[in-house]
Amino acid sequence: MVALVVVTPSLPGPTARPAAAVPAVPTDSVSSAAPAVDGAPADGVPWRWWDGAVHQLTHGLADPPGLNRDDCRPTAARPTPVILVHGTGLNGGNSWATLGAALAAEGYCVWAPTVGALPGLGAAGGLDSLTGASAPQLAAEIDRVRALTGAAEIDLVGHSQGAIVASYVAATARADSVRTVVTLGADTARSGEGPPEFVTDLLGVLSAGTAERDAQATLAWLGDEGVPFARGVRYVAVSSDYDELTGPVLAPQVPDFVDLRVVRLQDGCEVDRSGHLTVLASPRAVDLVIDALGGSLRSGRGGPVHRAGLDAPAPRCVPADQLVGALAPVPPR
Repeated sequence: MVALVVVTPSLPGPTARPAAAVPAVPTDSVSSAAPAVDGAPADGVPWRWWDGAVHQLTHGLADPPGLNRDDCRPTAARPTPVILVHGTGLNGGNSWATLGAALAAEGYCVWAPTVGALPGLGAAGGLDSLTGASAPQLAAEIDRVRALTGAAEIDLVGHSQGAIVASYVAATARADSVRTVVTLGADTARSGEGPPEFVTDLLGVLSAGTAERDAQATLAWLGDEGVPFARGVRYVAVSSDYDELTGPVLAPQVPDFVDLRVVRLQDGCEVDRSGHLTVLASPRAVDLVIDALGGSLRSGRGGPVHRAGLDAPAPRCVPADQLVGALAPVPPR
């Protein structure tokens, strides 16, 4: 699973939703969710990273509960819609069963589009150009969700390549429409550097024009101020020391106007050894994302992780294996 941008000729167009088969995965340890109430499981969240794929395979490719409900309207308690952005080769439905259900149960309106899919591969996103496909499709989805809900801003949560796409769009195209960017499975210190060398080499063989355009887009991402972060947008990066692609991540040196916090998943919970995919279903990562969106997880450098005076319970700490995920029953928070 590549963490960044992959390509072939760019095919901009409207945001796609999955319409084909998803990868086969083991089903023996899938958690079952209770009947949906308003799109969210009534008394449970699936806690395996592959539960979204299993749901699509067993429910006629339908999205897991809580995702892509165009009839959802934000409330005074949860006024900001959330858009989840998947990684390379994945899609909105098979990536976000856990976080989608958890956020919906918290009262959020949640969308999870599939972006960057190639023709005929609608269920496998993130395989086209960053600048020619994934970014404009995500920008269009931001506009659509804002028009649909009347919300002034949205929050983005991105995983792996989706973290790069979300950060790129927030910095270059929709800074005035994005309140928060939360990332999983990405190294914020490398934001703005463009694809790694092996991806650039591959692009040069497959599509030299696309490779050159995506590389040049890095300059636009850094902007006049030389950083890949937008003024006025909050950034929270959740990282795991056991991520197979990023490894341990440190907070980069950024100007004072950048509102960024890098949160180590193992701080206070060394038994959570979630990896690049299993972080999608880590109870601790879920709680950190919810806290970041709700404002109880402070961005910015220094100071306590949780703001004093806000009644946010501590994030759960459940033993998790790097490849399998949660190794014990997940208690309510």
